[in-house]
Amino acid sequence: MSGASVARPVSWITPLRESAIWCWDTVWGGVLLLASIVAGLVRGRWESISRTVLFFLVAGTAAFTRSFSKLSIGPLYITESCMGVLTIALGLMVYRKERALFPRTQAARQVLYLILGYVGFGTLRLIAELIGGTSVSLLATLRNFAIIYYALFAIIGWLVLQRQHAHRLVRSILWTVVAVSTLASLWPTVAYFMGIPTVTDESTIDLSVVIQGHAVVFAMFSLLMVINLLRYGAMPGGLLVRGLTFAAFLLNLLYIYLSGHRSALLGCVVGAIFLAVSSRRRLDIAKRWPWIILALVITACTLYFLADHLAEFAVKFATLGSPLEEANAAWRAMFWLNVCSLWVSHPFVGVGFAHDFFNEDPFHLMMGDHDDPHNSYLAILARTGLIGLFFVLAASMLFVRLMIKVLRRSSSQQTILLASCLLTSFSAIASFAAANVTLESPYHAMFFWLFIGMGVFLADNDLANPDNSGICPAR
Repeated sequence: MSGASVARPVSWITPLRESAIWCWDTVWGGVLLLASIVAGLVRGRWESISRTVLFFLVAGTAAFTRSFSKLSIGPLYITESCMGVLTIALGLMVYRKERALFPRTQAARQVLYLILGYVGFGTLRLIAELIGGTSVSLLATLRNFAIIYYALFAIIGWLVLQRQHAHRLVRSILWTVVAVSTLASLWPTVAYFMGIPTVTDESTIDLSVVIQGHAVVFAMFSLLMVINLLRYGAMPGGLLVRGLTFAAFLLNLLYIYLSGHRSALLGCVVGAIFLAVSSRRRLDIAKRWPWIILALVITACTLYFLADHLAEFAVKFATLGSPLEEANAAWRAMFWLNVCSLWVSHPFVGVGFAHDFFNEDPFHLMMGDHDDPHNSYLAILARTGLIGLFFVLAASMLFVRLMIKVLRRSSSQQTILLASCLLTSFSAIASFAAANVTLESPYHAMFFWLFIGMGVFLADNDLANPDNSGICPAR
């Protein structure tokens, strides 16, 4: 009797709760997207709609990461819904010849050619798979196909920016990411030091860290962007704004430490290396000494007063020298070897998108419904083979080369600063993707590809206009 009385509520309350959450997400996601579209209409038709929707998606994702990207609008998540709106708006502008589909310079065009080749090959691979029949549901197959279609954000970024004052939009997007992500991670940090519990569902997060992996990527971006401001002497005017910018630098440094994320630390190191070697301009250390001394003093005080709280996170970073001795890293290494074994069976075109890595022997290494290999490049290799991985790596290397070319040849200080921010942030997330689920998830993949699209615009605008004034002429 008692067992039956307990089981009955669970049998109908759980589905009811899930339905209520789905309905709430649908209504809330739809209202947010509709508000951004209306704002664009008020400002002036398709161009404003595309910019407003993109800015809305970037700001929401940077602030709420996974929670925001899981907002649904009917059967679609908000990321895919925004992609649909952007595709329609930008497609109409290309059809009306208000946008150029490809850049004017050859180097910039080559990057987009490779990305379109990646999307095209992946789409053909999916069609062939669907025609041949799949053993899993269509929804599960499309979920795995996301690693392909998120690359469209590179095309979207390029198309959205092709108007006057586009540099202002790039700058607004980058600094919005810094502002909203820094504020979003501030509360869990303060709550941790004050001993305030913030967890409602312990099954969805890693309780051993304060800043979760999906948020630490934005801490990397923010830290590197502020470093770029210092590097190029572009700190904002006004004592208050400078103070807030410097506070953002210190906070994001703390966020990375509180995440215990070795991949984030390595990503920042890679980004800093690209910052150091990409430009031929000398660094004027003399003007930066006050900032450097202030940062060291504040860091020393923080380490002294919060030593007891921070000691436990040092253990995670201590395993950098011997990563395989740490359980999580050892598990990933084992998983990577198994993914390589799967890839060998279809080396050129991959196993496709109907295969879930968890359901393939011998991948039963963890308890769960689904698991990716925590290495986006291995995931691409396994699903699309050498052909798909070639497109991604070639596009990434050409993009890095293009940004370095801009940094060394541009005469516009504004372009140099923005290009350096994009290059360092891209190199950081590209490094992060080698040990995490990055290109498979919308809240990270969108920025990986969007940085490429924005960088292609900056390069094309600057290289096609040697006397660049920071404004792209109307086409």
